[in-house]
Amino acid sequence: MIGKERVLDILKNVISLSSADQTEALFMGEESYLTGFANNYIHRNVGGKDCSLSVRVAIGKKVGSAMVNSFSDDAVKKVVHDAILIAKNQRENLDFVSFAKPEKRKDKDFFVEATANCTPEFRAEYVSKILSKTKAKGFIGSGKFETNALEVAVANSLGVERYTKLTISTLKSVVLTDTSSGYSEYSSIDVNKIPLDDIIRESVEIAEKSQSPVPVEPGKYEVILTPYALADLIGSLSYIALNARAMNEGMSFLIGQIGKKVVGENITMYDDGFSRETISLPFDFEGVPKKKVMFFDKGVVKGVVYDTLSAYKEGKRSTGHSLPQPNPYSPYPMNLIMEGGESSKEKMISHVKKGLYVQRFWYTNPMDPRNTIITGMTRDGLFLIEKGKITKPVKNMRFIENIATMLNNVLELSKERKIIYDTASVTAPYARIKDFTFTGKTEF
Repeated sequence: MIGKERVLDILKNVISLSSADQTEALFMGEESYLTGFANNYIHRNVGGKDCSLSVRVAIGKKVGSAMVNSFSDDAVKKVVHDAILIAKNQRENLDFVSFAKPEKRKDKDFFVEATANCTPEFRAEYVSKILSKTKAKGFIGSGKFETNALEVAVANSLGVERYTKLTISTLKSVVLTDTSSGYSEYSSIDVNKIPLDDIIRESVEIAEKSQSPVPVEPGKYEVILTPYALADLIGSLSYIALNARAMNEGMSFLIGQIGKKVVGENITMYDDGFSRETISLPFDFEGVPKKKVMFFDKGVVKGVVYDTLSAYKEGKRSTGHSLPQPNPYSPYPMNLIMEGGESSKEKMISHVKKGLYVQRFWYTNPMDPRNTIITGMTRDGLFLIEKGKITKPVKNMRFIENIATMLNNVLELSKERKIIYDTASVTAPYARIKDFTFTGKTEF
Protein backbone atom coordinates (compact mmCIF):
# COMPACT_ATOMS: atom_id res chain seq x y z
CA MET A 1 0.00 0.00 0.00
CA ILE A 2 1.36 3.41 -0.95
CA GLY A 3 -0.39 5.35 1.79
CA LYS A 4 -2.66 8.37 2.02
CA GLU A 5 -0.03 11.13 2.14
CA ARG A 6 1.91 9.98 -0.92
CA VAL A 7 -1.19 9.20 -2.97
CA LEU A 8 -2.76 12.61 -2.33
CA ASP A 9 0.56 14.30 -3.13
CA ILE A 10 0.53 12.56 -6.52
CA LEU A 11 -3.02 13.74 -7.22
CA LYS A 12 -2.29 17.31 -6.13
CA ASN A 13 0.73 17.34 -8.42
CA VAL A 14 -1.47 16.27 -11.35
CA ILE A 15 -3.86 19.14 -10.70
CA SER A 16 -1.03 21.66 -10.40
CA LEU A 17 0.38 20.55 -13.77
CA SER A 18 -2.91 20.97 -15.63
CA SER A 19 -3.89 24.09 -17.57
CA ALA A 20 -7.43 22.81 -18.22
CA ASP A 21 -10.53 24.56 -16.88
CA GLN A 22 -11.18 21.60 -14.58
CA THR A 23 -9.01 18.61 -13.70
CA GLU A 24 -9.78 15.37 -11.91
CA ALA A 25 -7.27 12.72 -10.81
CA LEU A 26 -8.21 9.20 -9.72
CA PHE A 27 -5.77 6.78 -8.08
CA MET A 28 -6.55 3.07 -7.77
CA GLY A 29 -4.14 0.61 -6.19
CA GLU A 30 -4.60 -3.07 -5.45
CA GLU A 31 -2.73 -5.94 -3.84
CA SER A 32 -4.47 -9.15 -4.87
CA TYR A 33 -3.63 -12.71 -3.82
CA LEU A 34 -5.36 -15.91 -4.84
CA THR A 35 -5.08 -19.57 -3.90
CA GLY A 36 -6.80 -21.67 -6.54
CA PHE A 37 -7.65 -25.34 -6.20
CA ALA A 38 -8.99 -28.02 -8.56
CA ASN A 39 -9.05 -31.82 -8.71
CA ASN A 40 -8.48 -31.95 -4.95
CA TYR A 41 -5.19 -30.06 -4.86
CA ILE A 42 -3.92 -26.49 -4.86
CA HIS A 43 -2.78 -25.81 -8.40
CA ARG A 44 -1.87 -22.15 -8.18
CA ASN A 45 -0.92 -19.52 -5.67
CA VAL A 46 -0.58 -16.15 -7.32
CA GLY A 47 -0.44 -12.54 -6.34
CA GLY A 48 0.22 -9.14 -7.73
CA LYS A 49 0.38 -5.44 -7.04
CA ASP A 50 -0.75 -2.77 -9.45
CA CYS A 51 -1.91 0.81 -9.43
CA SER A 52 -3.15 3.32 -11.94
CA LEU A 53 -3.56 7.05 -12.30
CA SER A 54 -6.48 8.31 -14.38
CA VAL A 55 -6.62 11.97 -15.35
CA ARG A 56 -9.76 13.63 -16.67
CA VAL A 57 -9.86 17.24 -17.80
CA ALA A 58 -12.52 19.63 -19.05
CA ILE A 59 -11.92 22.52 -21.43
CA GLY A 60 -15.26 24.22 -21.71
CA LYS A 61 -17.59 21.35 -22.57
CA LYS A 62 -14.86 19.22 -24.10
CA VAL A 63 -13.75 16.38 -21.83
CA GLY A 64 -10.71 14.15 -22.28
CA SER A 65 -9.08 11.42 -20.21
CA ALA A 66 -5.88 9.41 -20.10
CA MET A 67 -4.42 6.76 -17.79
CA VAL A 68 -0.95 5.61 -16.74
CA ASN A 69 0.48 3.14 -14.22
CA SER A 70 3.83 4.83 -13.73
CA PHE A 71 4.32 7.72 -11.31
CA SER A 72 7.61 9.12 -12.52
CA ASP A 73 7.71 12.87 -13.17
CA ASP A 74 7.80 12.32 -16.92
CA ALA A 75 4.91 9.82 -16.86
CA VAL A 76 2.72 12.13 -14.79
CA LYS A 77 3.45 15.11 -17.03
CA LYS A 78 2.68 13.03 -20.12
CA VAL A 79 -0.65 11.70 -18.85
CA VAL A 80 -1.79 15.26 -18.05
CA HIS A 81 -0.62 16.42 -21.48
CA ASP A 82 -2.41 13.51 -23.19
CA ALA A 83 -5.68 14.16 -21.37
CA ILE A 84 -5.60 17.82 -22.40
CA LEU A 85 -4.74 16.95 -26.00
CA ILE A 86 -7.60 14.46 -26.16
CA ALA A 87 -10.03 17.01 -24.70
CA LYS A 88 -9.04 19.63 -27.27
CA ASN A 89 -9.82 17.18 -30.06
CA GLN A 90 -13.18 16.05 -28.67
CA ARG A 91 -16.61 17.25 -29.66
CA GLU A 92 -18.41 19.25 -27.02
CA ASN A 93 -20.47 17.23 -24.57
CA LEU A 94 -23.54 19.43 -24.29
CA ASP A 95 -24.67 17.63 -21.13
CA PHE A 96 -21.43 18.37 -19.29
CA VAL A 97 -21.58 21.07 -16.62
CA SER A 98 -18.87 20.32 -14.09
CA PHE A 99 -16.88 17.70 -12.28
CA ALA A 100 -17.95 16.89 -8.71
CA LYS A 101 -17.89 19.59 -6.07
CA PRO A 102 -16.66 18.88 -2.54
CA GLU A 103 -19.08 17.60 0.08
CA LYS A 104 -18.54 17.13 3.78
CA ARG A 105 -19.05 13.60 5.04
CA LYS A 106 -16.82 11.47 7.22
CA ASP A 107 -15.58 8.38 5.42
CA LYS A 108 -16.23 4.95 6.92
CA ASP A 109 -13.47 2.37 7.33
CA PHE A 110 -13.89 -0.92 5.47
CA PHE A 111 -10.27 -2.03 5.96
CA VAL A 112 -9.11 -4.98 8.09
CA GLU A 113 -5.39 -5.57 8.64
CA ALA A 114 -5.82 -9.34 8.93
CA THR A 115 -7.19 -9.48 5.39
CA ALA A 116 -4.53 -7.17 3.97
CA ASN A 117 -1.78 -9.26 5.58
CA CYS A 118 -3.30 -12.68 4.89
CA THR A 119 -0.60 -15.24 4.03
CA PRO A 120 -0.56 -18.08 1.48
CA GLU A 121 -0.25 -20.47 4.42
CA PHE A 122 -3.49 -19.16 5.93
CA ARG A 123 -5.36 -19.60 2.66
CA ALA A 124 -3.81 -23.04 2.12
CA GLU A 125 -4.93 -24.17 5.57
CA TYR A 126 -8.54 -23.26 4.79
CA VAL A 127 -8.39 -24.93 1.39
CA SER A 128 -6.82 -28.09 2.84
CA LYS A 129 -9.79 -28.50 5.18
CA ILE A 130 -12.18 -28.33 2.22
CA LEU A 131 -10.13 -30.87 0.29
CA SER A 132 -9.84 -33.22 3.26
CA LYS A 133 -13.63 -33.44 3.31
CA THR A 134 -14.04 -33.87 -0.45
CA LYS A 135 -11.35 -36.58 -0.57
CA ALA A 136 -12.96 -38.44 2.31
CA LYS A 137 -16.26 -38.45 0.42
CA GLY A 138 -14.69 -39.48 -2.87
CA PHE A 139 -15.66 -36.14 -4.41
CA ILE A 140 -13.58 -33.51 -6.23
CA GLY A 141 -12.99 -30.12 -4.66
CA SER A 142 -12.39 -26.95 -6.67
CA GLY A 143 -12.62 -23.24 -6.06
CA LYS A 144 -10.63 -20.23 -4.96
CA PHE A 145 -9.68 -18.26 -1.89
CA GLU A 146 -8.89 -14.63 -2.68
CA THR A 147 -7.78 -11.74 -0.49
CA ASN A 148 -7.49 -8.16 -1.71
CA ALA A 149 -6.43 -4.80 -0.34
CA LEU A 150 -7.34 -1.67 -2.28
CA GLU A 151 -6.51 2.02 -2.11
CA VAL A 152 -8.71 4.56 -3.87
CA ALA A 153 -8.24 8.31 -3.92
CA VAL A 154 -9.86 11.13 -5.88
CA ALA A 155 -8.99 14.81 -6.09
CA ASN A 156 -10.04 17.58 -8.43
CA SER A 157 -9.44 21.26 -9.05
CA LEU A 158 -12.77 22.17 -7.43
CA GLY A 159 -11.58 21.01 -4.01
CA VAL A 160 -12.57 17.35 -3.85
CA GLU A 161 -9.97 15.35 -1.93
CA ARG A 162 -10.77 11.83 -0.72
CA TYR A 163 -8.83 8.71 0.20
CA THR A 164 -9.86 5.32 1.53
CA LYS A 165 -8.68 1.74 1.95
CA LEU A 166 -10.76 -1.41 1.53
CA THR A 167 -10.17 -5.12 2.06
CA ILE A 168 -12.12 -7.99 0.52
CA SER A 169 -11.83 -11.72 1.12
CA THR A 170 -13.81 -14.32 -0.83
CA LEU A 171 -13.84 -18.11 -0.50
CA LYS A 172 -15.69 -20.15 -3.14
CA SER A 173 -16.08 -23.92 -2.99
CA VAL A 174 -17.35 -26.07 -5.87
CA VAL A 175 -17.66 -29.79 -5.12
CA LEU A 176 -18.05 -32.27 -7.98
CA THR A 177 -19.26 -35.86 -8.19
CA ASP A 178 -19.74 -37.99 -11.30
CA THR A 179 -23.31 -36.72 -11.70
CA SER A 180 -23.63 -33.54 -9.65
CA SER A 181 -22.04 -30.45 -8.18
CA GLY A 182 -22.46 -28.30 -5.09
CA TYR A 183 -21.60 -24.68 -4.40
CA SER A 184 -20.96 -22.30 -1.54
CA GLU A 185 -19.28 -18.93 -1.16
CA TYR A 186 -18.75 -16.18 1.38
CA SER A 187 -17.28 -12.69 1.19
CA SER A 188 -16.22 -10.36 3.99
CA ILE A 189 -13.90 -7.44 4.60
CA ASP A 190 -12.50 -9.56 7.48
CA VAL A 191 -10.88 -12.83 6.42
CA ASN A 192 -11.31 -14.20 9.96
CA LYS A 193 -15.09 -13.98 9.65
CA ILE A 194 -15.32 -16.44 6.75
CA PRO A 195 -17.37 -19.40 8.12
CA LEU A 196 -15.24 -22.25 6.77
CA ASP A 197 -17.30 -25.05 8.34
CA ASP A 198 -20.52 -23.68 6.82
CA ILE A 199 -18.92 -23.41 3.38
CA ILE A 200 -17.66 -27.00 3.56
CA ARG A 201 -20.99 -28.31 4.81
CA GLU A 202 -23.09 -26.52 2.20
CA SER A 203 -21.00 -27.31 -0.88
CA VAL A 204 -20.44 -30.96 0.07
CA GLU A 205 -24.04 -31.54 1.13
CA ILE A 206 -25.49 -30.06 -2.06
CA ALA A 207 -23.14 -32.14 -4.22
CA GLU A 208 -23.95 -35.30 -2.28
CA LYS A 209 -27.72 -34.83 -2.34
CA SER A 210 -27.90 -33.82 -6.00
CA GLN A 211 -26.34 -37.01 -7.39
CA SER A 212 -28.18 -38.89 -10.15
CA PRO A 213 -30.72 -36.14 -10.94
CA VAL A 214 -33.98 -36.85 -12.73
CA PRO A 215 -35.66 -34.70 -15.41
CA VAL A 216 -38.84 -32.71 -14.80
CA GLU A 217 -40.96 -30.96 -17.39
CA PRO A 218 -40.59 -27.21 -18.00
CA GLY A 219 -43.37 -24.96 -16.77
CA LYS A 220 -44.28 -22.60 -13.95
CA TYR A 221 -43.05 -23.71 -10.53
CA GLU A 222 -43.08 -22.39 -7.03
CA VAL A 223 -39.41 -21.96 -6.17
CA ILE A 224 -37.11 -21.43 -3.23
CA LEU A 225 -34.19 -19.26 -4.35
CA THR A 226 -31.04 -19.14 -2.26
CA PRO A 227 -29.30 -15.77 -1.77
CA TYR A 228 -26.87 -16.77 -4.57
CA ALA A 229 -29.73 -17.25 -7.03
CA LEU A 230 -31.78 -14.25 -5.91
CA ALA A 231 -28.75 -11.93 -5.90
CA ASP A 232 -28.03 -12.91 -9.50
CA LEU A 233 -31.52 -11.87 -10.58
CA ILE A 234 -31.98 -8.66 -8.61
CA GLY A 235 -28.39 -7.69 -9.38
CA SER A 236 -29.32 -7.55 -13.06
CA LEU A 237 -31.70 -4.69 -12.20
CA SER A 238 -28.69 -2.59 -11.20
CA TYR A 239 -27.67 -2.38 -14.85
CA ILE A 240 -31.01 -2.43 -16.67
CA ALA A 241 -33.26 -0.36 -14.41
CA LEU A 242 -32.03 1.18 -11.17
CA ASN A 243 -29.91 4.00 -12.57
CA ALA A 244 -30.36 7.37 -14.27
CA ARG A 245 -28.63 6.19 -17.45
CA ALA A 246 -31.27 3.50 -18.04
CA MET A 247 -33.98 6.06 -17.30
CA ASN A 248 -32.50 8.65 -19.69
CA GLU A 249 -32.10 6.05 -22.44
CA GLY A 250 -35.72 4.94 -22.08
CA MET A 251 -34.63 1.44 -21.06
CA SER A 252 -35.80 1.25 -17.44
CA PHE A 253 -39.17 -0.20 -16.46
CA LEU A 254 -39.29 2.49 -13.75
CA ILE A 255 -39.87 5.33 -16.23
CA GLY A 256 -42.99 7.21 -15.13
CA GLN A 257 -43.35 4.97 -12.08
CA ILE A 258 -41.79 7.07 -9.30
CA GLY A 259 -44.20 7.07 -6.37
CA LYS A 260 -46.17 4.13 -7.71
CA LYS A 261 -46.34 0.58 -6.40
CA VAL A 262 -44.80 -1.72 -9.02
CA VAL A 263 -43.58 -4.70 -6.96
CA GLY A 264 -44.87 -6.57 -3.92
CA GLU A 265 -45.39 -4.84 -0.59
CA ASN A 266 -42.84 -7.21 0.95
CA ILE A 267 -40.10 -5.83 -1.32
CA THR A 268 -37.81 -3.14 0.07
CA MET A 269 -34.57 -2.65 -1.82
CA TYR A 270 -31.93 0.06 -1.66
CA ASP A 271 -28.27 0.91 -2.18
CA ASP A 272 -26.28 1.94 0.87
CA GLY A 273 -22.51 2.21 0.65
CA PHE A 274 -22.20 2.99 4.36
CA SER A 275 -24.03 -0.11 5.56
CA ARG A 276 -22.14 -2.90 7.33
CA GLU A 277 -24.38 -5.27 5.37
CA THR A 278 -22.31 -4.68 2.26
CA ILE A 279 -18.72 -4.39 0.98
CA SER A 280 -18.12 -0.85 -0.14
CA LEU A 281 -16.06 2.22 -0.76
CA PRO A 282 -17.47 5.24 1.14
CA PHE A 283 -17.38 7.46 -1.96
CA ASP A 284 -17.62 6.93 -5.71
CA PHE A 285 -14.95 7.31 -8.38
CA GLU A 286 -15.65 11.04 -8.72
CA GLY A 287 -15.10 11.56 -4.99
CA VAL A 288 -18.78 12.02 -4.14
CA PRO A 289 -19.83 10.46 -0.80
CA LYS A 290 -22.25 7.59 -1.28
CA LYS A 291 -25.84 8.27 -0.30
CA LYS A 292 -28.46 5.72 0.64
CA VAL A 293 -30.83 5.45 -2.32
CA MET A 294 -34.18 3.72 -1.85
CA PHE A 295 -35.38 1.90 -4.97
CA PHE A 296 -38.47 0.14 -3.61
CA ASP A 297 -40.02 0.92 -0.23
CA LYS A 298 -42.67 -1.71 0.50
CA GLY A 299 -43.18 -2.06 -3.23
CA VAL A 300 -43.31 1.66 -4.06
CA VAL A 301 -40.72 3.11 -6.46
CA LYS A 302 -38.67 5.84 -4.78
CA GLY A 303 -35.73 6.64 -7.07
CA VAL A 304 -32.58 5.62 -8.91
CA VAL A 305 -28.85 6.33 -8.59
CA TYR A 306 -26.98 9.24 -10.22
CA ASP A 307 -23.45 10.24 -11.07
CA THR A 308 -22.42 13.87 -11.60
CA LEU A 309 -23.18 13.99 -15.35
CA SER A 310 -26.65 12.44 -15.10
CA ALA A 311 -27.46 14.52 -12.02
CA TYR A 312 -26.66 17.83 -13.74
CA LYS A 313 -28.68 16.72 -16.74
CA GLU A 314 -31.80 16.42 -14.56
CA GLY A 315 -31.08 19.23 -12.14
CA LYS A 316 -30.41 16.82 -9.28
CA ARG A 317 -27.49 15.96 -7.00
CA SER A 318 -25.20 13.03 -7.56
CA THR A 319 -25.98 10.15 -5.22
CA GLY A 320 -22.34 9.00 -5.30
CA HIS A 321 -22.65 6.16 -7.79
CA SER A 322 -20.18 7.02 -10.53
CA LEU A 323 -17.92 4.36 -11.98
CA PRO A 324 -14.43 5.37 -13.17
CA GLN A 325 -15.09 7.86 -15.96
CA PRO A 326 -15.61 7.83 -18.89
CA ASN A 327 -17.86 4.81 -18.54
CA PRO A 328 -20.93 3.70 -20.53
CA TYR A 329 -22.28 1.76 -17.52
CA SER A 330 -22.25 4.68 -15.09
CA PRO A 331 -24.01 5.39 -12.78
CA TYR A 332 -24.29 1.99 -11.12
CA PRO A 333 -25.53 0.77 -7.71
CA MET A 334 -22.55 -1.10 -6.26
CA ASN A 335 -24.11 -1.95 -2.89
CA LEU A 336 -27.57 -3.36 -3.51
CA ILE A 337 -29.39 -4.52 -0.38
CA MET A 338 -32.72 -6.34 -0.24
CA GLU A 339 -34.43 -6.46 3.12
CA GLY A 340 -35.42 -9.86 4.43
CA GLY A 341 -38.58 -11.08 6.10
CA GLU A 342 -39.43 -13.20 9.12
CA SER A 343 -39.26 -16.68 7.58
CA SER A 344 -36.44 -19.21 7.26
CA LYS A 345 -35.24 -21.56 4.55
CA GLU A 346 -36.68 -24.54 6.41
CA LYS A 347 -40.10 -22.91 6.90
CA MET A 348 -40.28 -21.93 3.24
CA ILE A 349 -39.56 -25.47 2.09
CA SER A 350 -42.25 -26.80 4.42
CA HIS A 351 -44.81 -24.44 2.80
CA VAL A 352 -44.23 -25.71 -0.77
CA LYS A 353 -46.64 -28.39 -2.01
CA LYS A 354 -44.73 -28.89 -5.24
CA GLY A 355 -41.84 -26.80 -6.45
CA LEU A 356 -38.11 -26.49 -6.98
CA TYR A 357 -35.21 -25.50 -4.74
CA VAL A 358 -32.62 -23.52 -6.75
CA GLN A 359 -29.09 -23.27 -5.40
CA ARG A 360 -27.64 -21.03 -8.08
CA PHE A 361 -28.00 -19.58 -11.60
CA TRP A 362 -25.40 -18.92 -14.29
CA TYR A 363 -25.26 -17.49 -17.82
CA THR A 364 -27.84 -14.98 -16.64
CA ASN A 365 -28.46 -12.31 -19.27
CA PRO A 366 -31.19 -9.81 -20.20
CA MET A 367 -33.36 -10.73 -23.19
CA ASP A 368 -35.62 -7.66 -23.03
CA PRO A 369 -34.12 -5.13 -20.60
CA ARG A 370 -37.00 -2.64 -20.91
CA ASN A 371 -39.41 -5.30 -19.64
CA THR A 372 -36.90 -6.91 -17.23
CA ILE A 373 -37.01 -10.27 -19.01
CA ILE A 374 -33.98 -12.34 -18.01
CA THR A 375 -32.81 -15.80 -19.04
CA GLY A 376 -30.29 -18.21 -17.58
CA MET A 377 -29.59 -21.73 -16.34
CA THR A 378 -29.66 -23.46 -12.99
CA ARG A 379 -26.37 -24.81 -11.67
CA ASP A 380 -24.79 -26.62 -8.72
CA GLY A 381 -27.98 -27.97 -7.19
CA LEU A 382 -31.63 -28.16 -8.26
CA PHE A 383 -34.13 -30.15 -6.20
CA LEU A 384 -37.78 -31.15 -6.36
CA ILE A 385 -39.90 -30.19 -3.36
CA GLU A 386 -43.02 -32.25 -2.68
CA LYS A 387 -45.41 -31.83 0.24
CA GLY A 388 -43.02 -29.60 2.14
CA LYS A 389 -39.92 -31.75 1.74
CA ILE A 390 -37.00 -31.96 -0.67
CA THR A 391 -37.48 -35.34 -2.33
CA LYS A 392 -35.04 -35.72 -5.21
CA PRO A 393 -32.41 -33.94 -7.32
CA VAL A 394 -33.45 -32.56 -10.69
CA LYS A 395 -31.52 -32.06 -13.92
CA ASN A 396 -30.66 -28.46 -14.75
CA MET A 397 -33.22 -26.25 -16.46
CA ARG A 398 -33.35 -22.99 -18.40
CA PHE A 399 -35.54 -20.16 -17.14
CA ILE A 400 -36.99 -17.06 -18.76
CA GLU A 401 -38.48 -14.71 -16.19
CA ASN A 402 -39.80 -11.19 -15.90
CA ILE A 403 -38.00 -9.85 -12.83
CA ALA A 404 -40.60 -7.16 -12.13
CA THR A 405 -43.33 -9.81 -12.21
CA MET A 406 -41.21 -12.09 -10.05
CA LEU A 407 -40.92 -9.36 -7.41
CA ASN A 408 -44.73 -9.25 -7.31
CA ASN A 409 -44.83 -13.01 -6.76
CA VAL A 410 -42.64 -13.24 -3.67
CA LEU A 411 -44.49 -15.19 -0.98
CA GLU A 412 -41.86 -15.27 1.77
CA LEU A 413 -38.43 -13.90 2.57
CA SER A 414 -35.96 -15.21 5.13
CA LYS A 415 -34.52 -13.25 8.00
CA GLU A 416 -31.09 -14.65 7.09
CA ARG A 417 -29.24 -12.81 4.32
CA LYS A 418 -25.87 -13.18 2.63
CA ILE A 419 -23.46 -10.77 0.99
CA ILE A 420 -22.70 -11.94 -2.54
CA TYR A 421 -19.68 -10.11 -3.95
CA ASP A 422 -18.29 -10.09 -7.45
CA THR A 423 -17.50 -6.73 -9.03
CA ALA A 424 -20.30 -5.28 -6.90
CA SER A 425 -22.02 -6.29 -3.68
CA VAL A 426 -25.56 -7.68 -3.43
CA THR A 427 -27.09 -8.59 -0.07
CA ALA A 428 -30.04 -10.95 -0.45
CA PRO A 429 -32.24 -13.35 1.57
CA TYR A 430 -33.79 -16.69 0.67
CA ALA A 431 -37.07 -16.22 -1.19
CA ARG A 432 -40.17 -18.32 -1.87
CA ILE A 433 -41.67 -17.26 -5.19
CA LYS A 434 -44.72 -18.48 -7.09
CA ASP A 435 -45.07 -19.04 -10.85
CA PHE A 436 -41.38 -18.96 -11.76
CA THR A 437 -41.05 -19.88 -15.44
CA PHE A 438 -38.75 -22.68 -16.61
CA THR A 439 -38.70 -23.07 -20.38
CA GLY A 440 -36.30 -25.91 -21.13
CA LYS A 441 -34.56 -28.93 -19.63
CA THR A 442 -31.10 -30.42 -20.02
CA GLU A 443 -29.43 -33.83 -19.91
CA PHE A 444 -27.18 -32.94 -16.97
